[in-house]
Amino acid sequence: MPEQNINTSPAPVEDEIDLVHMFTILINSKWLVVTVTLLVTFGAIAYIFLATPIYRGDTLIQVETKGSGITGLDALSSLVDTASEAATEIEIIKSRSVIGATVDELRLNLVAEPAYFPLLGRPLARCWLAGPSGESLHQPLLGLGSFAWGGEKILVQRLAVPEFWEGEELSLVAGEKGGFTLYSPDGSVVLTGKVGVTASSEDNQVEIFVTLLKARPGTGFRVFLLSRQKMVGALQENLMVAEQGKQTGIIEISLESPKPREITRVLQSIATNYLRQDIEKRSAEAEKTLDFLNRQLPSLKADLDAAETRLKAYKSEKGSIDLSLETQTILDSYADAEKQLSELKLQQVGLAEKFTPSHPAMVTLRQQHQQLDDKLAELNEQIKEMPVEILEAVRLQRDVKVANELYILLLNKAQEMKVVKAGTIGNVRIIDPPVLPDEAAKPKKEIVLVLGFLIGLLSGIFAAFIRQHFRSGVEDPNQIEKEIGLPVYATISHSKKQEELEALSRKKKKGTGTDLLLAMADKDDIALESLRSLRTSLQFAMLDAPNNIVGLGGPAPAIGKSFVSANLAAVMADGGKRILLIDGDMRKGHLHEYFGLNRTDGLSGLISGRVTLDKAIHRTSHDLLDLVPTGVIPPNPSELLIHEQFQKILHELATSYDLVVVDTPPILAVTDATIIARLCGLNFIILKSGLHPMSEIQQALKRYTQNNIHPNGFIFNDVPLRQPGYGYRYNYQYSYK
Repeated sequence: MPEQNINTSPAPVEDEIDLVHMFTILINSKWLVVTVTLLVTFGAIAYIFLATPIYRGDTLIQVETKGSGITGLDALSSLVDTASEAATEIEIIKSRSVIGATVDELRLNLVAEPAYFPLLGRPLARCWLAGPSGESLHQPLLGLGSFAWGGEKILVQRLAVPEFWEGEELSLVAGEKGGFTLYSPDGSVVLTGKVGVTASSEDNQVEIFVTLLKARPGTGFRVFLLSRQKMVGALQENLMVAEQGKQTGIIEISLESPKPREITRVLQSIATNYLRQDIEKRSAEAEKTLDFLNRQLPSLKADLDAAETRLKAYKSEKGSIDLSLETQTILDSYADAEKQLSELKLQQVGLAEKFTPSHPAMVTLRQQHQQLDDKLAELNEQIKEMPVEILEAVRLQRDVKVANELYILLLNKAQEMKVVKAGTIGNVRIIDPPVLPDEAAKPKKEIVLVLGFLIGLLSGIFAAFIRQHFRSGVEDPNQIEKEIGLPVYATISHSKKQEELEALSRKKKKGTGTDLLLAMADKDDIALESLRSLRTSLQFAMLDAPNNIVGLGGPAPAIGKSFVSANLAAVMADGGKRILLIDGDMRKGHLHEYFGLNRTDGLSGLISGRVTLDKAIHRTSHDLLDLVPTGVIPPNPSELLIHEQFQKILHELATSYDLVVVDTPPILAVTDATIIARLCGLNFIILKSGLHPMSEIQQALKRYTQNNIHPNGFIFNDVPLRQPGYGYRYNYQYSYK
């Protein structure tokens, strides 16, 4: 038999994207895609059911650039009113002083809630509360009465525990007629009590006051007291405060929680506490300024009295003094400058409480202060240049005028601060108060469901391609011819009829009828058409073969060798030739099942001499087709096949038939296949579509060539009408019966 150029080296991988092939993979992996999509979608539905609904509430607060006291007194309160930056106000809202006041007011660090069954209890309770009988108590499921199942309520007005129990969960179990028992974290009884009555432990370290308890006797509740600091920190972290737009002064305060009523109460409390502290802050500023003015007024009054006394004494001594218009103008300018300087000092006192010396407002005041000092110095120089006889009179009148102006100025400011303090309303107001949210913000059921479906679909597609990546079984016969260099003699389509025959055979006892032979059950099956095509090809191939023995092998088990062998033999017999079919797999051969025969009196007995040739050959229902089954499974099949007696028997049988078809064991599993193949004139390797990677096919060819056997070609079996998904692992465990 002439040698053919067989390529057993690995083929290069082509980096091409075949869209048609990818689409085919998806079409034939449709059930995988559908399954993954449904699983993820059901997971999304389960999440919607199990996830705790999260509600969102908000309130809008306006921070005005200038606060106002009583209407019309903005000019009076300008001394203590400064513009508030939104960023500063946001930090004030989130400060411990504001949040802590809310925690204390609402007792947020005291938590009391029903104990639900893990995972499913809370969702079931929500469904019960949403139903028409939501106000009543739901009966416990599966007799688990210690858990809450819907309708249970508890309200704890006060709870005091030792410091080492802060954050530890206590268990409260409802009793009869409003009674209850409180258990410690380790399960021991702490105290017993009744609704509406303060209950204390024996050592008075634990105290609880329950105002409402609605539950069946035996129902458990979770009760614990968090530390105030931790609760303030948790609320600060969950609270969302942001300015709406740029420099609008509109601040939104929002909060998310599974308890909608608590959201409204918390937001209302935070807004109220923030407004209160803003008013208190502004009132305190006015109080500080007023206190400063009250301290300065007595001193200024004394200075004014002293200046008037000195002027009066001078007039008594010197008589009346007439000042020129120019001199009077200088005195008025000096008094006005001193008045402005005093006003600047008052502003500095107010602003020093809020700003550092480097703040632009403080820098501006210092510059104005310096300008007034320079002006006063200039006026003083002008006064010094006056005649001596009027210089003293000018100085005395200057002192009286300045002292009087300053005293009147501070007296007016003190009256203004009293009015401002009494009428302070702050520069903050609530635009939109919080309202009770009626729908959950999370999870968004429609979005979760759509995303679940899309993620499931994408995951299914991804899984199909991942399976494609890890399953590299060859599906295209052209790929084998291209990379190996041997022809594919036939591609045998998958037969649904054969599936039905095998299912029917499994219901019956083996060997009780011709249940498995497709060639006898349905001669028009598409798989038989492929075998008829193979029959034609074999007739031409036999012209150059050294004998009329055809060996059918394969790399692995469960690839349909017996199916191809039995039906090929039947198709050849239909062509009018006498055919002998030999089951050469004396380990797991089962060709006899296709014809409803027994395996006894077969090849193993024939080689060992225990069975005669006539007895080893079994007649089938087809007149021109005979079968030699495996015979009794021997312990040493390889030793029997290598015996020269097997070669003599095979040659003798070949002279009695037109064609001998031998079904051999898998070549990668045992050496029996190479022993038989060396005696055959033609050898074909049967491959199952999508099962064998190229490396496995090359390894099988290598095993043949190492034994100086050159296969004639391949038979591609079980090819679906569409490309299937892949599935292989050629690390075989081949056990024999």
